Amino acid sequence: MNENPKQENTPDPTPPQEPHKPYSRKARILAWIGVAFMVFLVIMYTYSLASGKIMEI
Repeated sequence: MNENPKQENTPDPTPPQEPHKPYSRKARILAWIGVAFMVFLVIMYTYSLASGKIMEI
């Protein structure tokens, strides 16, 4: 006989998933604006630290 009989009444361990819904156009535009702003800040602070302008009083 089979030592591990298949159990018929076991619940499915994964819950049903909703279909994938992409973010709205507005949310994607705001995310890209945030990315561009952060890149601008990194470039600005990198330049000011490298040139020594941030050390001036």
